[in-house]
Amino acid sequence: MALGTFSLREVKSRPVRVFFTFLSITIGVGFVVAVMLAISTTRRAQRDILKAISGNADLEIVADGAGFPYDIVTQVRQTAGVKTAVPSLSINRFAVIFAGEKKAQTQVLGIDPRIDQQVRDYEVVAGRLPTKLNEILLDSSFANSLEVQVDGTVKILARGGLREYMVVGFVRPSGSTAIALSSAAYLVLPAAQAAFDTRSNIDQIHLIVDEQADVQAIQQSLRELLPSGVTVREPRTSIDMAQETMYATENGLQLAMAFALLQAVFIIYNTFQMAVGERRKQLGILRAIGATRRQIAWMILREALVVSVIGAIAGSLLGVWGATFLNQVTEVVLQVSFPRIELTFLPFVVGISLGIGVSLLGAVLPARRASSVAPIEAIRSVESDHNSEVIRRTLIAGLAVFPLGIAVFLSSLSGRFPVGTDAVGIVLILLGCVLFIPLFLEATSSLLVRLFSQWIGIELKLAQKQLMRHVGRTTLTIGVLFIAISTSAGLAGNIMDNVANVRGWYSKAIRGDFFVRASMPDLATGASTEMPPSVGVDLQSLEGIASIDPMRFVSAQSGDDSVLLVVRDFGGDSDGYFDLVDGGDERAITGLQNGQAVIGTVLAQRNNLQPGDDLPLKTQEGTVNLKIAATANDYIGGGLTVYLDRSYAVKLLGVDGVDAYVIKAERAELAALEERLQNFCQERGLILQSYAELVRIIDMKINGVIASLWVLLVMGSIIAAVGLFNTLTMNILEQTREIGMLRVVAMTRGQVRRMIVAQAALLGLIGLIPGILAGIFVGYAISLSSFAVLGHEIEFHFRPWLVFGCLGSAGIVVMLASILPAERAARLKLAAALRYE
Repeated sequence: MALGTFSLREVKSRPVRVFFTFLSITIGVGFVVAVMLAISTTRRAQRDILKAISGNADLEIVADGAGFPYDIVTQVRQTAGVKTAVPSLSINRFAVIFAGEKKAQTQVLGIDPRIDQQVRDYEVVAGRLPTKLNEILLDSSFANSLEVQVDGTVKILARGGLREYMVVGFVRPSGSTAIALSSAAYLVLPAAQAAFDTRSNIDQIHLIVDEQADVQAIQQSLRELLPSGVTVREPRTSIDMAQETMYATENGLQLAMAFALLQAVFIIYNTFQMAVGERRKQLGILRAIGATRRQIAWMILREALVVSVIGAIAGSLLGVWGATFLNQVTEVVLQVSFPRIELTFLPFVVGISLGIGVSLLGAVLPARRASSVAPIEAIRSVESDHNSEVIRRTLIAGLAVFPLGIAVFLSSLSGRFPVGTDAVGIVLILLGCVLFIPLFLEATSSLLVRLFSQWIGIELKLAQKQLMRHVGRTTLTIGVLFIAISTSAGLAGNIMDNVANVRGWYSKAIRGDFFVRASMPDLATGASTEMPPSVGVDLQSLEGIASIDPMRFVSAQSGDDSVLLVVRDFGGDSDGYFDLVDGGDERAITGLQNGQAVIGTVLAQRNNLQPGDDLPLKTQEGTVNLKIAATANDYIGGGLTVYLDRSYAVKLLGVDGVDAYVIKAERAELAALEERLQNFCQERGLILQSYAELVRIIDMKINGVIASLWVLLVMGSIIAAVGLFNTLTMNILEQTREIGMLRVVAMTRGQVRRMIVAQAALLGLIGLIPGILAGIFVGYAISLSSFAVLGHEIEFHFRPWLVFGCLGSAGIVVMLASILPAERAARLKLAAALRYE
């Protein structure tokens, strides 16, 4: 029997249905591939940046604060098993470079040109390596953007002042090094030490050990050799601090992906349920004329397989574009440049497998049911016992899934499950709610009919009758609407709560009328260009300044954590310094003035610390235990921040220098002082920012993230609209003969339209109202789970305007999805409708 021909004819006869099935699979697979590729790329970028900084080294020697003496290099080279020891000033040294009228921020690397390429991968493409104190080597693409030629000159502004250098060559970083060294300048080590006024100190030594040597034994020998405050370890970098920010973004993407997949499961299952139900009579005839149960089942599964394979391929292509988009969002969050998307095998395997698996899962049960009944039973228009079976089975499943979801969510909050499993718990809770829908469907729809029958009347009753004919299909459609609005409202509310938290942070922690700095800081690591000491002296001479607060950002080590040390001159109250979470204003400032620390909540959460506890901090005198005065919400350094008063930072770590000056003006001199500062900064090549301008820059970055996440929510609405359109279309096909008879007995086209719209309205009301309530729960649940990432809960805000806005927008989507089906029903030709089987 040519069942393949029959199957192909059925598929061709319903191109719209096939298209929407294809679209559902494409969106689901595309989402999975996009998120997995984006996360893979960001993690690969982090590994590459680490490799670029540490190069091919097996071990690295570092010291926090002011570095360590160069003499240590000689001792390290004499250690048994050490093949090469390469000293350098870290790439985390930033400066401002001037080339004619052009100006840019650059990363400066102090190197020993004779041996540096043994640990770092780069190629000299023009000229040569620097050998003299006044020579500099530039990244080739960076030099091109500055329009600099070999034998030209540039100026570097760093802590040591403004110095001029001759460009002796261009370099092209290769492999992973290209990410971190794309805007770098290379000086010989003594020249870099002079530029940053480090005296004879260096930042790090990269070690390559003999192939047969025991790395752990060498590490132990070096620990005994090195002075206090100098650490030997496996290579790592301050980019680890950015992982906290990236982790929160990844967690949000994975949660959105889980919601999208849940919606896709419902829509695909619903579509195949409808497809099999519509062809029930034809399948019964095929069984009657000799088709076996296995042939019928395979025919349905084959259709699902073909559509899913095509949809999965299209979804994979969509996912590549989506991954590029998501990486652009992550670049905004982390303020770094990522490499192009690397098309690895795993995301496509997972995405295609899920797409095909979900499609086959959606077709297995309908195919099994269609192939298992007797031919005479299959020819009947409605399965009489199917509705009661749906109610019984979904109730049992709901009683299992709903409590499981609550248990998983609560266990994740308490720390018994890994961070991220809270999303699994939330998805299971929502799924459990959907499984309870059949139990209340008839009572709820009857109540709505009684409430609105005086306005719509018979059309509403007919609409309810049609929806109750197929409880399973109706439940799936309501489930799609329920999941769509609950996840959209929940994620939208959480996005706004996070934005409010960020704005609350910078409104308290970044206070001042003006900010003077040499370059813009990296909020992920705090890295910036250190300014010459003369800048602070000259600023003091300007009229109209009420106060000057110098700030310094330094990488430090606390236990196994790389932390960001924020050094300031703390005085007065905590206003303008912190967004405190635990510990009062007076306690924080008094503690800082007495050598205590205020730490970020992420660091506190990671190490289970609270005010009154001790924080171990590695210094040149050994490990010092700092008393914690308070904890604060902080987004600099991913929350791995330690605030210290300048006097104690100098004493403990030898930290000095300034990255930025926070200036408060005398109120009467505000406008005049701004003009003076503009002239002051222009003369010295510095950057002047007003508080309003800084807020505008931060808001622009935040708004970029918000816009991208709203796109993800719109995708959920599209999936819900597809599901509703499919259900209404299927209901019309099943009612074709019935609609024709109603038209014969004087039902107008307007009444037909109202009947179909009434079906959509019933589906919308039953799905959307409970869904918006679930959305409030989702937003609150996500805010609770933020504690495990940020060390404090994101404050949950109930926003009535958001609730009604989401409800109204979803209602509009529902009504729009009903327009074409309603018009199609109204324009059915009576003769054809009466002959329809």
